[in-house]
Amino acid sequence: MRTKSPLITILISVIVIPCLFGQENNDRKILLDINGNKITRGEFMWLYEKNNSGGTHSSIDDYLQMFINFKLKVEAANEAGIDKSVSFKRELTGYRKQLARNYLTDQDIKEELLKKAYERSKEEINAYHILIKCPADASPADTMSAWSKAGNIRERIRLGEPFEAVARGASDDPSVRINGGNLGYFTVFQTPITFENKVYGMKPGALSKPIRTADGYHIIKVQNRRQNSGRIKTAHIMKVTPPGITPGQKEKASEQIDSLYKMLLSGADFSKLAKEFSDDKGTSGNGGKLPWFGTGEMIFEFSEEAFRLMHNGDFSQPVQTVYGWHIIKRIDKQSPLPYSEARKNLESKLSQSYLASVTRKSFATRLKTEYNYKVNNVILEWFNTIADSTFRSGTYNWNTKHIPTETLYSFAGVTCSAADFADYINRVGNRAPLSDSISFINSLLDQKSYDDLIKYEDSILETKYSDFGYLINEFHDGILLFEISDSMIWSRSMNDTSGLMKYYETRKNEFMRDEAIKAKIYTISNKAGKNRTKKLIKTVKKYYHRDNGDHTIIELSIFNTDTLISITEDVYTKGSNHLTDQVKWTKGLSQVTDKTGTHEIYISSVTEAKPVEFEEAKPLIIDGYQKFLESEWLKQLHLKYNVIVYDDVLKTIKH
Repeated sequence: MRTKSPLITILISVIVIPCLFGQENNDRKILLDINGNKITRGEFMWLYEKNNSGGTHSSIDDYLQMFINFKLKVEAANEAGIDKSVSFKRELTGYRKQLARNYLTDQDIKEELLKKAYERSKEEINAYHILIKCPADASPADTMSAWSKAGNIRERIRLGEPFEAVARGASDDPSVRINGGNLGYFTVFQTPITFENKVYGMKPGALSKPIRTADGYHIIKVQNRRQNSGRIKTAHIMKVTPPGITPGQKEKASEQIDSLYKMLLSGADFSKLAKEFSDDKGTSGNGGKLPWFGTGEMIFEFSEEAFRLMHNGDFSQPVQTVYGWHIIKRIDKQSPLPYSEARKNLESKLSQSYLASVTRKSFATRLKTEYNYKVNNVILEWFNTIADSTFRSGTYNWNTKHIPTETLYSFAGVTCSAADFADYINRVGNRAPLSDSISFINSLLDQKSYDDLIKYEDSILETKYSDFGYLINEFHDGILLFEISDSMIWSRSMNDTSGLMKYYETRKNEFMRDEAIKAKIYTISNKAGKNRTKKLIKTVKKYYHRDNGDHTIIELSIFNTDTLISITEDVYTKGSNHLTDQVKWTKGLSQVTDKTGTHEIYISSVTEAKPVEFEEAKPLIIDGYQKFLESEWLKQLHLKYNVIVYDDVLKTIKH
């Protein structure tokens, strides 16, 4: 039973000390001192307000007592060294890193990018492209050669050559052999950002100039734009036609898919056919069901046919793709989500995209102003002067005696010396854009200063933002609380058989089975009238104890179309039925009359109150034992650790 036990309220001693001096903000004042660890008024109030934001509210005094118990357990966990364990540090570090992201991002820019992405996501674009490969680290000569080649290819298309024909002969994209350069329909976050930015600014029929991505130069022709189709869930039956098969094998696959289609038209079950005949072994076991997908997430021909299906349950004619033949069934469809619902998914894609660097760079720029970032231009010019091609390869022959000793840049007490920057060039110079020396050095300077600014900001988050510090403390203490409680209470209670038995034996009266009766209630309706009621009472008394007596009683109680007697049978405890509560609990027949009718109550057996057997009551025993262990543990903690509550600070909370 690893549910966290409720904190037990126990009395504390309040020690009054003189008021704190100085002009310190109230939230920084010390409210509690537990074994030398000081807790501020701000931390306490932040947790109090967070945990009392629902419909119920604890009083300050009650919450203070629970809070002290909580902190005493955390103190015990610290003393046990749990906070030194590798698993604890890993979990806390992971949580902090995740939480810090929101504090190390320009939230305004991020929101702007998300809204822009959402507006784009409302459209799907069908485009052709031709790729001329040119790696990011290509030499200037190779870059110029690729640029010229792309320009010549564009000119051929502009002068009238069909785009697809040119693409098949000139594009370096391997998929051109299959699609002729047609990318199908796609939407936001499915292409490189420079590619995406370009196509969302183009009209159907437009031809782009060569644009650069990490892969090389692209020439793009937008074929069509349409509204987002939403997302769809489908199943399929597939007959594969892998590369290299013979014409005869292709014909056989075509005949098989046609045969399956005819069976579906005749009413065959789609799921059963998929399980028995589909070549897609990854989905055939579950009736051919595929995950939800949207535009650009499935091969073009398959996606287009799937979205043409109008209703759930509709299935397509056989559709051919490069992988084989498919019959597609629509299972469900979703319309595009509103921004409030789509935002979370867009945010996850944004964080995975290098667009995240836009918000990071904007944030670092803000920090430069906040922390009075300054660059020593004399030292920067020295680097510009000596920069050559060996900087990029990390093979520059640095003469350490000649490296200036001055600082290159500084902010908020952080400095980067010329030697530090030289070392940085050696390590990461190959990541900077290859251009003239000034651009190269400035790019690396931006990278390093941004990294240093973010690193510094990350290091002071707990002190700069109180909410962040409180959240980290809460998570820190929460992990410790769980681990120490598991050790002292939960695992112990599950494994301590003798302790559980002793707890049960000394508290059997807490695990009592209530006195109970097994009874039948014969209710004679008021519709019977006075005389007929008397006759029916006699009928009940005559037949209730006989075999099949109830059947006879019901038959004799039928008058016209009404059955004037109803019979209920159950096991009753005190308070479970108002009728059985009115009779003496002894075997035999008793009578109760109320506004609903006359009730003959037959008690067939009486079970006296007695303790529930250990095994049957074990879940309740474990729960009670856990509470007992916690109570005893807390008593020990209060004796072991000194607790001081500063009453003058407490008064500022209550008033």
